[in-house]
Amino acid sequence: MAGALSGELCALLSAFLGALSALLVRTQSHLLPPAAMNALRCGAAGLCYLVLLPFTEPLATLLQVPLREWALLLASLSIGMVVGDTLYLTAIREIGVARALALACTCPLLTMFFEWVLLGKPASPGLALGAGLVAGGVMLLSSRGAPAEPAVVGQPRSPLRLKYGAAMALGAAASWGLSMVFLGPAIAHLTTIQANAVRLPLVAGLLYFTRVHHRRHQDLQGLDRRAGLVVALSGLVGMGLSAFTFLSALRMIGATKTATLGSTSPVFGVILAAFFLKEEVSLRMLLGIAACMGGVWLVL
Repeated sequence: MAGALSGELCALLSAFLGALSALLVRTQSHLLPPAAMNALRCGAAGLCYLVLLPFTEPLATLLQVPLREWALLLASLSIGMVVGDTLYLTAIREIGVARALALACTCPLLTMFFEWVLLGKPASPGLALGAGLVAGGVMLLSSRGAPAEPAVVGQPRSPLRLKYGAAMALGAAASWGLSMVFLGPAIAHLTTIQANAVRLPLVAGLLYFTRVHHRRHQDLQGLDRRAGLVVALSGLVGMGLSAFTFLSALRMIGATKTATLGSTSPVFGVILAAFFLKEEVSLRMLLGIAACMGGVWLVL
């Protein structure tokens, strides 16, 4: 009983930390483009995992990982973190924390879809109804049922491109879902700390040299010490603590319950965004979030 309770608390804490990370990102999204922000977040979290690495498994065990698994790991991080996380940060900038979190939390549904298509795993009996609820939620969240959200205090107001932002959030969810299909076999011989110590610095390097380096004067001109610390902190919270608590819950209470409790992140996101960023929360948004979460829960 105590173990199950601890696992449930870890899953809910992971959901809260994910929403908190999105909130931190939103406060700085006007200063940095998504690729540069993602590189900084991955770099900060990766540095922490590299520090922890020598205190876990011997470094020599990395040499025992088959080449095929390294290839799958590279494919997973390229799809999920280079592409998916960048799309997610773009969505947060375009449609705010509440909408982006709700749409991105359709990831478990898309993961099941990719497992069905690519691996031949049988689909859940509730997949059709769950997909319908998610589709309805997407329509509500991407429609213009409310005026543009207020800008963060001290920032100029910018037009809210709902359909573009919704597409970015759904693209992130699809990227993460496909990435998860590759990630399972990729970490068969790697611990969580080993996998993240390899993945996160590599993602940061890929993003920097492919998307940031050649135009760093433009991409980094809005970065000052305070903004850099906030973005780095969002990486530590979202890619460090949240991932750690999620995997801890996974070991204690299993995948289904962990994923279900983890999908409550939009609820925390709505509360935090409304309280700290003064994002408007309309009835349409609440219905859309409820539909997305209901669809995911039904499928799980």
